[in-house]
Amino acid sequence: MRNIVSRADGRRLQVPRTRGHLFVCADGCCCGRTEAGFPPVPRARFHDEWERRSLRHRVHLTIGGCLGPCRLANVVMLLFDGRQAWFHSINSEAQARALYDYVEELLGADGWQPPPPALAALQFTASTWVERPDGQPVDDRHLRPRAGSGDGAPLVPPPTAPGPSAPTPDRLVANMDGPAAVPRRNGELLFEAPWQGRVFGMAVALQDRRVYDWRDFQRRLSAEIAAAETRGEESTYYERWLRAFEGLLIEGGILTREGLDDRTEEFEFGERDEVF
Repeated sequence: MRNIVSRADGRRLQVPRTRGHLFVCADGCCCGRTEAGFPPVPRARFHDEWERRSLRHRVHLTIGGCLGPCRLANVVMLLFDGRQAWFHSINSEAQARALYDYVEELLGADGWQPPPPALAALQFTASTWVERPDGQPVDDRHLRPRAGSGDGAPLVPPPTAPGPSAPTPDRLVANMDGPAAVPRRNGELLFEAPWQGRVFGMAVALQDRRVYDWRDFQRRLSAEIAAAETRGEESTYYERWLRAFEGLLIEGGILTREGLDDRTEEFEFGERDEVF
């Protein structure tokens, strides 16, 4: 069957209609970024296998940027006959070949088939209209904090009464020196973005409520700064401040990593409004 399309310049062209399309995330915010600790993407294998198996006019290939599920890495999406399948952690050449074996299985069956066990273990649901691979209901509930917070329990404990000689927040910040010293301009605290002022204020406010000892935060911040400098990392002072703050709260049982990731996702996807 011919597929004639009139281009914007009026020229009529025959455009092939493929059975499917394989999208490979290789240049996103996480996929393939070995410098951030993620495995490499076998992009050469994806292209070579596509050429070797002569799939060009049957299943197209796109190797490019972010596909969306940024909390996973090395993500691949396969469209075939109007169905889609998402896979994460496609890190090796063997896994890339297994994907193409699956594509050829679909072509040979002339229709959709579930992925083989090795790929099924890496399949996940990324679209609201697609059922979960395990058949369970898609309830879209967020992760809940675990380990001791309890249902409805506050993440931050109530403040304790300050000691008679407790230093004020201003004094605590003023006493920070060396690489951990807070950036200032003409003596005033310097914030280059609203979030920096917010994370600074949260750290100081929780210390003021005696949630943690400020000296512990200073030690963690200094260690975070030193580690970032050793790695040659081009992060900002407040990015390092934020990592130290989050690490201290998780270590102290004030937050869980799951609860923190859940809240981050709510802001990332617009489920919570930014606070200014």
